[in-house]
Amino acid sequence: MSTDSRRSAERPQRRDRRRSSAPGQRAVDPLTLLAFGIPLLTVALLATVNPAPTEEAAQPPTATPLTNTVLVCPPALGGADLVQAALADTDVAGALRTGGKDLTLSAGSVATRRTSDTLLLRGEGPTASGLAAARTGGGLATDCLRPASDVWFAGVGAGPEHSSVLRLVNPDGGPAIADVVVHAAGGIREVPALRGVAVGARDELALDLAEVMPEREDVTLHLRVTRGRLASSIVDRVDPLGSDERATTWLPAVAEPATDAFLPGVRRGGGERTLVLTNPGDDETRVRLKAVTPESEFAPTDLSEVPVPAGATVTVDLGRFLRSQAAQGLVALRVEADAPVASLLRSRDGNRLTHAVAAALLAESGALAVAGGDQRLVLAGAEKPSNVRVVQRAADGTALKELRVTVRPGQGTRLELAARARWVQVLVGDVPVVAALEAGDTSVRPVRELVTDSWVPHVGPALY
Repeated sequence: MSTDSRRSAERPQRRDRRRSSAPGQRAVDPLTLLAFGIPLLTVALLATVNPAPTEEAAQPPTATPLTNTVLVCPPALGGADLVQAALADTDVAGALRTGGKDLTLSAGSVATRRTSDTLLLRGEGPTASGLAAARTGGGLATDCLRPASDVWFAGVGAGPEHSSVLRLVNPDGGPAIADVVVHAAGGIREVPALRGVAVGARDELALDLAEVMPEREDVTLHLRVTRGRLASSIVDRVDPLGSDERATTWLPAVAEPATDAFLPGVRRGGGERTLVLTNPGDDETRVRLKAVTPESEFAPTDLSEVPVPAGATVTVDLGRFLRSQAAQGLVALRVEADAPVASLLRSRDGNRLTHAVAAALLAESGALAVAGGDQRLVLAGAEKPSNVRVVQRAADGTALKELRVTVRPGQGTRLELAARARWVQVLVGDVPVVAALEAGDTSVRPVRELVTDSWVPHVGPALY
């Protein structure tokens, strides 16, 4: 039917509807009523609803005291079966839940428990804020750490002479999943077994990397948790073929890749000294090394720039330099690059194995539970003069001598700590620094920021 025919067929029907209306009245189309009525009714209903808050990006988050936390202590290694825990606030006492008998914290003191198993320390209310713990013994030590969703481990081994075991602990009641990216000598290596690694509720998983992904050269792992929470740790082993000098210790995580990083806790000495550098970027970068001493910072003349291909991990033998007179008084290495790199220095002398890692800057305060005895604090990395206080406490909470030092740009310092100290806290002024604890010649641990607050985003009413 043509358009004109359809129009002519429709007109009589409209005329009929108009004729059916009462005289003097104007007909109202029901569709018109619905078109106006439904939006008005919707607005009226929404006016009675309490809008859900939404995060406001323009407002900075607010710091509130931490009320719930968990620290995960890995299983014992060697004779390190002692777990120590304490709070920064010396006026707070309470208990930490462990899944068994609670660990009681007296005000100011350092609580201890001997166990070889993985131990979870849960702080609630006043015992959550400013909690630090460590596993120590037999000259070895490692921190008990909070679950983290993005972690870097440099200088990992997966070969017959240098191998590492990655341990993942899930502290929660639901499953957790992680992906592990492997940066090898030839670039990123695809390892299907490290994609979608699942850890059941309140369970743990140990992965021997020499079995999962055999690799003769050092690699760097980038662990990203995609579901749930995981605490990660690595045990590092160097076992030269034909030798009985096997060395084993924990491998600390490194700070995220950066163009300017400091590795505190490096000293002059013999043995094997291997610098590990990883470039996670898409383009080659070049790395420059500087030595940091209490007097100055300098570029060693016999250490040239190091090219690091995209996605790759390279190693540099620093044994000759670190045995030379030029390394006298050394406290840290500075690693500068055109693009972000991850870095670590592995030192092995017989059965002693230590790692000096790129450390994150301390913005306010860092703390460690320590074993006592021969121990030193190394500070470096200040962009401007930084006034630092070092608070020490004995096991019973007794305050020991407080140390004060100014860390200057281009310089570092090494402070002798009290042999009785079981708690060491680094309080930083306005200028951040990096710090590490040296225990004898068998352990180097980075000092991490002390967690006292949780950050809550600013929220406001949702707009409809």
